Amino acid sequence: MPLTGLLLASLVWSAAPAAAEPSVPLSTQAYALPAPPAGSHLDFSAEHLDYDRDRELIHLKGDVRVKESTWTLQGDELWIDTARHRGRSEGFLFIDDGASAVSGSAGDFDFVDHTGELFNASAGYGDWRVHAKSMVLDEKRRLYYTKADFTSCSYVPPHYHFHASAVTVVPEKYLFARNVVFMLGKLPLFYTPLLYKSLVKTHFLRFKIQPGYDHRNGAFLKTTLTTQHSDFWRSKLFLDYYSSQGFGAGGELFRRKGEDSRGALSIYNINETGGRSDRWSLNGDLYQGFASSFSIQGRLQALSDPSFNNDYARSSLFPITPNLMNSGALVYRLPQATMRLSYSREDDAISTNTFTKTQEDTPRLDVQSAQLKFFGLPWLNTLSGYADNNFSLARGFTQKSVNGAWEGTRVFALTRRLSFTPRVSYSETFSDWSSVSYASATSTMFHNSSVGRYTTAGTLRLRTLAGDLDVTETYTRRLQPDSVSVDAAAVDHGVEANLLSALQAFRPNRVVLVRVQSGYDFRVFQDHTLGFRDRVQPITTDISLTPRSAFNLALRDDYQLAQGNRNLVFNGTWGDELGAFLTAGAGYNKTEVAQYYMNTELGWANSTGTLHVAGALRSVVSSPGGVGGLRGYYIFDKEVSLVRRWHDFYTKLTCRFRPGNVKEASIRIEMKFGGFDADRQKVHDWESEWFPERAQGREDRP
Repeated sequence: MPLTGLLLASLVWSAAPAAAEPSVPLSTQAYALPAPPAGSHLDFSAEHLDYDRDRELIHLKGDVRVKESTWTLQGDELWIDTARHRGRSEGFLFIDDGASAVSGSAGDFDFVDHTGELFNASAGYGDWRVHAKSMVLDEKRRLYYTKADFTSCSYVPPHYHFHASAVTVVPEKYLFARNVVFMLGKLPLFYTPLLYKSLVKTHFLRFKIQPGYDHRNGAFLKTTLTTQHSDFWRSKLFLDYYSSQGFGAGGELFRRKGEDSRGALSIYNINETGGRSDRWSLNGDLYQGFASSFSIQGRLQALSDPSFNNDYARSSLFPITPNLMNSGALVYRLPQATMRLSYSREDDAISTNTFTKTQEDTPRLDVQSAQLKFFGLPWLNTLSGYADNNFSLARGFTQKSVNGAWEGTRVFALTRRLSFTPRVSYSETFSDWSSVSYASATSTMFHNSSVGRYTTAGTLRLRTLAGDLDVTETYTRRLQPDSVSVDAAAVDHGVEANLLSALQAFRPNRVVLVRVQSGYDFRVFQDHTLGFRDRVQPITTDISLTPRSAFNLALRDDYQLAQGNRNLVFNGTWGDELGAFLTAGAGYNKTEVAQYYMNTELGWANSTGTLHVAGALRSVVSSPGGVGGLRGYYIFDKEVSLVRRWHDFYTKLTCRFRPGNVKEASIRIEMKFGGFDADRQKVHDWESEWFPERAQGREDRP
């Protein structure tokens, strides 16, 4: 049985032994214990205990465990000097002081100032393991290792390690080594006089480099400095050099403190060599909730030209940016209403070099109520309105307008599977300038006028085992400006909508989903006649098949009787992008007659995930005579990447070829220096909220 040492320690830990008492038989008088000494004491247990009263020395042997204040010691054999409050071990010893844990083959230590020395010491700090000839622990819990080897490789023996003449460790803060040699196996690769490694959970600084070559920009070297300012703030600084274009610089700033406080800001600039062009990008997104009912939303998107991403941000989902969307809003939510004050602007690309403004609201105020009941009436009411200062390129001028609207609706359950939802609404819009087209092919401008509109609609919904069928009739009539009379003299007779539409959703199981939608336009115009084929609305069909979670087929078709197929998109995916996968797609749009676009992406990974190969081909087929009139096949975008992981090393080789003189090859080599950190992945994940291409690690930057 182990011997518990609290009783004995209380007797021997005092500075002087107690005076001898007269001998009294135990059978006639109980033995009175002296009071334990003030201050700290030892709790210990061992399989064998000896006490030398003359030398005031306790000898513990066999499964020794000692607990003192913040120290816990375990070992095979231990001597405790009760007079000097010191301990000594000549066998295996393990010390845990609450901040670090160290083991060794022998050592001595002081229980008063909590200092000590271990020989053949071994310790662990997070992902790092340290082995040294000796270790000294000072009163501030700093550890000093001599002739130490340390590594973050979990293999035994490790694939790599560092050898240093001296290493200082402050637990949970840093590791600092001197005269360091990096060893790959038994092969020394490089020497550095100093090496610093942070041991804090949130790493403050990370620095990475990426070399490569690009046919347009020349040889390049990209550098990234990542700074984790806190759990909520993170930044990146970029400094790049392109041999053909010069230096480029930029940065990113991220914030995320829950779902109601997140945002990103990104900027990059390069003044291309020779002053040919000043190229730049500025992007930002923000959502910030405050005071329980308020929130701020913002989106910032600005580029020097539509081709910027194709030249400097090639992992972007839009190599040629089609438009710029900028907006900002202050939202106030109440239990029964929502108010939104906003600014928005849209700029469309009119060439590869220029954007032009097409829409702008400066500003717009929207107010909308929840669905309300008034005076016990059986239907639900919604009130809404807006005030807008809107510019439209199609209109050619800025229009000021104020609108107010009411809508009432109710659902009637006719049978268990059949329901009817009527809807009635009226709106009034006041504008400083408005235009109405008349049969004489002229447009009349009205100044400071008010126009009313009323809408009646009804939706009949039939629920069946095959899915839901919605049939809706919508009729909207416009009144004359500043009048309650119908605008019958206008080209459309004042009827803005007279549409019967049908939507069939078919989902017999989780594998199949089909939606088919079309309609029929009953309007009559004074200046032209619509035939049957023109009145039938585009027939849009969406088909999705998901027989397995890793396999999906999707088809979307837009067919109009008078124009034929206006748009057709097909896409199929199989597998996981981080492993083996195949994605194939084809598309057609009537705006580019006889052009068929195809996209193919595929990848493969070995069973251990240490090797991953991926590639992409994007091409266009020219076929003026339809499928049988194939005239040309052009691959306009080619990309291949090779990722190899050697335990603690990450290597990625990327080659990319696309229009715009893009012929790029780059390589990234990173050393892990520590295990996987879930918090790092969280940071990476919420970066992808603003940069979707980063979701699977597809970013170009190191």
